[in-house]
Amino acid sequence: MNKAINNKYFETTDYSKFKKARGNRPVDEGHVKQLKKLIAAKDLYDPIRVNQNMEVIDGQHTLEARKQLDLKVPYIIINSNDPLDVARLNTGRRNWSLEHYLDHHCARQKRDYQICKNKMNQYGLNVGEAIVLLLKNATIWNRISTEFKTGEFKIPAGGIENIDRVGSQLMQLRKFFHGMDDTKRRLKRSFVYAYIVVDKHPKFEFTRFKKACASRSSWFLSGTSTKDYVIIIEKIYNSGLTPKKKIKLLDFFESKEYQEY
Repeated sequence: MNKAINNKYFETTDYSKFKKARGNRPVDEGHVKQLKKLIAAKDLYDPIRVNQNMEVIDGQHTLEARKQLDLKVPYIIINSNDPLDVARLNTGRRNWSLEHYLDHHCARQKRDYQICKNKMNQYGLNVGEAIVLLLKNATIWNRISTEFKTGEFKIPAGGIENIDRVGSQLMQLRKFFHGMDDTKRRLKRSFVYAYIVVDKHPKFEFTRFKKACASRSSWFLSGTSTKDYVIIIEKIYNSGLTPKKKIKLLDFFESKEYQEY
């Protein structure tokens, strides 16, 4: 059955007519299970959105939940021939993480996103840190995030060299950070952001820091936030140095001076 309702949307029990849009994220069975409970408790009859080819642009989890419950599926046909509309409709919604957007654009063969994913896997980074390192800029995160979601992410000149340099240093530091040497695990986000900040200090030297970490790796155990790790890195770096050679990394962080580099 397929009929119009109030001239606004349609409904059907023919689930086979719906198609998966390329680049849409994989179905999360846990999310489907949660939606089934909500629909069973109170069905708000929220329509899914499809394009003229019946590809699901928004609502694939709702479709699957209603299918499993053997319920009619209300749907709206929107004027969309642009694969980016899947990302646009989900921008600002909590159910799509940056990694979902990354996978979506990688599936669309967008080269800059594929590079980002490769570098994440190579250096054990989360997507946020990889974006910051590739763009060499952490001062306009809201704009960066929106552009990344909508497919406008472009790696500038020097971005790959920057993530390779910092990523390589982080890989060398892994063994000092909670004894983490499993390359399949990712470093803590707060530690990576702290390192991105201190790396911008004009007097910070990686070789000095790495050498100082060798006998003080246990100091990392007390860290939780980015600020915590900036303080720890400062203490480790300055240990054994004369006052003239010590650097004030916490002041550098709190004053946001790193945004100038």
